[in-house]
Amino acid sequence: MKKLDIYISKNFLKSFFLSLIAFINIFILSQLFKIIRYITAGRMSISESITYILYLLPKIFIEVTPLAILLGSLMCINRMASNLEIISLKTSGISFRRIVRFPIILSFLISLVVFQVMNRVHPFALSKSRALRAGRDISTRVLPTTKNNAFLRTEKNIVYYIKIVNRVKNVGSSLEIIKLDEEFQNIKEIITAKSGVFDNDKNTWILKDVVINNFENKAQKIEKSYIDLELDKAPGDFITIQGDPDELTNAEITKTIRDIRITGGDTKESLAVLGKRYSFPFASFIVSFLGLSLGSRYVRGASAISIALSVGLGYSYYIVQASFEALSVNGILNPFISGWIPNIIFLCLGIYFMRKAEY
Repeated sequence: MKKLDIYISKNFLKSFFLSLIAFINIFILSQLFKIIRYITAGRMSISESITYILYLLPKIFIEVTPLAILLGSLMCINRMASNLEIISLKTSGISFRRIVRFPIILSFLISLVVFQVMNRVHPFALSKSRALRAGRDISTRVLPTTKNNAFLRTEKNIVYYIKIVNRVKNVGSSLEIIKLDEEFQNIKEIITAKSGVFDNDKNTWILKDVVINNFENKAQKIEKSYIDLELDKAPGDFITIQGDPDELTNAEITKTIRDIRITGGDTKESLAVLGKRYSFPFASFIVSFLGLSLGSRYVRGASAISIALSVGLGYSYYIVQASFEALSVNGILNPFISGWIPNIIFLCLGIYFMRKAEY
């Protein structure tokens, strides 16, 4: 890293963190009146209100980081332009793309941080803040131990129904298992059992008091104990994580979507959340092109213009992003495509202004 890169990177990070702190403070102040109402109404104590604010920080960080990147980029480059540093560097033969290379790289790294916060920290913090606001216990969310009327379809075209399944004891009661052909049209076999135990070592169910109806051979068989190695779905596979998709990690949402599809449920909301998780964090990287290019020319009163531009462009991104997110939730567009359309639009704008900044 050359001295020029170190100098620009320091200025960029300084402007970014100042903008980030300012936006976070604004968002916290907007929540204070609501929190004061909770305290006066007896819904929260002072200590709980402080905890509530701390749980809000990941959400605020995710939402304001693109604005902070945009404003930080504008402030950093505009300050250099006002000191005639940009013109001097261009005159010496250094292209604008070379000048802003490290701020763009840093913006991408910040986007990766936002991605991790959105996936790992935000779901946990959101569930806790909602629990505090509703006056519920904020203990750690755990997977349910049992499930009634558990239903599961596997890739082997086997359909399970278990009246009660316990993932801790690895047992189930009143099991009914249907095997179908490859086209999933004709029933090959129906197995019913009063109870069953899942053997982790053999990775299969050991069924008790079993009746087997074979429709291909038109035969019936009764067994006290029965093992079929094809029946390899453990009790934990029948129990899904319940709740708002926003409160789940990406891995949990993916598992929930898979489970919902097996049971024929509606996955649009979960897919929309997952699509946003893989697109919105990179808004910080994309808007850096706009901020750096628009701040490259010196204009009197540039600070006021920088703030106005950053707020205007930032909120226009949120409006476009929310519009396409609504389309994905309603099932009109694929959630991953709709999540990336705003990014592509603003990236094209950023590249256009970046080319203009070369002159």
